[in-house]
Amino acid sequence: MATHILTVNETTFPIHLRYMFIGTGKNGSPHQTGALADIFSIREGDNIIFYVMQRGFFGIFKATGEVFYDYESYDGYHPQYLNDDLGGKTLTYRMKIEPNEVYENYISEWDMMENPENIKDNSIFNLQWSWIFKKLKGNRGCVSIDETEFELFQSNLAKNNNTIAKSGCYDYVNGKIKSLNTGVLYHEECTTKPPRSVERLNKIYREEDLRILFTAYANNHGVLNQVLKPHNNGNVNFIANEIACSFSERRMDLLFGTDQNNCILIELKNDFLFNENIYNQIQEYSRWISAYKDYTEIIPILILKSPRQVRPSRRGKYFKFLSENDKRENNFSPWYKAMIEKIENGKKELSNEGIRKTADLQVYLFETGSGNELIKFNQLF
Repeated sequence: MATHILTVNETTFPIHLRYMFIGTGKNGSPHQTGALADIFSIREGDNIIFYVMQRGFFGIFKATGEVFYDYESYDGYHPQYLNDDLGGKTLTYRMKIEPNEVYENYISEWDMMENPENIKDNSIFNLQWSWIFKKLKGNRGCVSIDETEFELFQSNLAKNNNTIAKSGCYDYVNGKIKSLNTGVLYHEECTTKPPRSVERLNKIYREEDLRILFTAYANNHGVLNQVLKPHNNGNVNFIANEIACSFSERRMDLLFGTDQNNCILIELKNDFLFNENIYNQIQEYSRWISAYKDYTEIIPILILKSPRQVRPSRRGKYFKFLSENDKRENNFSPWYKAMIEKIENGKKELSNEGIRKTADLQVYLFETGSGNELIKFNQLF
């Protein structure tokens, strides 16, 4: 089970509690791919924590139902549902919640992240790294934390705090959560529109489309399972999208945790490309996970788009084959052979790094059909 921290403010937080929903988006934008991938990573039953800016962390709730698209947020239509109550804050993608273990009081950022008395065993391994890097990077409104970080958070939140009886909805008064006796129901007509159709989810135009498909359907998609291999690696129970993992500008495209305590680390490229920068990304991501997380095995995966197959004329070199005859004879182009050699050398180099608990690099090529629909993955290495 994963946990997700949703950033809100003093104006929007009471509305979330009264109508029992979460949301994310980008002000002034009816669609935003990063926010969509973030909220698609939430599964029914996952823990939900609210971070109220300039106040602290409140919880614990749990997600219920499916992600939906606020049906009134289309261009040319009237404002989003609860727009005035939310102060105009755009929350395009939403999901309903229900109580899990709701505490009356909040825990401050100081007490969760920095207070030495609250850092278990005074160990760097027990710091809230996901949130620390989120704060460094700034503007992400939905952040996923793993089971270990959640357990540390819950332990600190529960100290000297009062649990509140489960209720249909809640209020926020003088910095505290209170039960509401009068029910306030979220308008059901506003919960039925999916953010993307199944058909659109399976179309890959950009790298972001593949990230969104993975966050939406990990564990539940036959083609994606060609990469995730749940029969070997375990079922995915934690999804993090574009997770910050350093003090610089590095972000991992996708990180999956499994019920066998494996970490599947995926870097995506919507091109057939490999260079030193891509290698350094995979190396540093693996090193960071190895240093700060206690997984049984780290499985680095690079996903590239299959190269164009045959050069249509005598011009151009970025093709797998330079002619139909070369294809029949399986005679690869110099460009393709050079790229394969780079990937092979990168795989060997990563193995020679000796990063603790890190498996060999796996490389997959994805293919799309004439309508850009995802067809399959082929394992290159």
